[in-house]
Amino acid sequence: MQRKPVPPAPSSLAAVGDVRDATPLVPKPEDDCCRRLIERAGVEDRGTASAWLVFLSAVGVLVDDDAGYARRGDVGVDDREALAAGFRENVFLGGDVVDALDDTPAQPRDVFDAVREQVPPWERAKRDNWQAFWTGRVRRRLDWAALFGQAVRVDDTPCYRRA
Repeated sequence: MQRKPVPPAPSSLAAVGDVRDATPLVPKPEDDCCRRLIERAGVEDRGTASAWLVFLSAVGVLVDDDAGYARRGDVGVDDREALAAGFRENVFLGGDVVDALDDTPAQPRDVFDAVREQVPPWERAKRDNWQAFWTGRVRRRLDWAALFGQAVRVDDTPCYRRA
């Protein structure tokens, strides 16, 4: 199953490690984990903390089961290839966004145009500005793709190309 929540990408894998390390070793309910991320990793609010938990579970560094979320002891955040594989396979539009890139710099709206048909009808019906909303979600995915080494942000522009 692919997951949709994607928090804003930090500037480094070390920051991802800080969030991962704030997650308990023994599974705890989501509310407890969110509180820990806010207190120990400086995550700004509960909604963002929840997105981090879902996302880190999708890329394979957390376990998500009936007991809650927990850190996987056998997986760190230093393996970009493993993180990238989890991102492509388990994050909604993760692989599609990367596949939409080529050697020509593209803005998030261009990448959104390439994947827009995959946004489910119920997501489109939720809001009047669904295109702008999902363009923002595509941009977050591009930022993560760049962090995981699958994309490159072009200088100081909002453009990306395939790595």
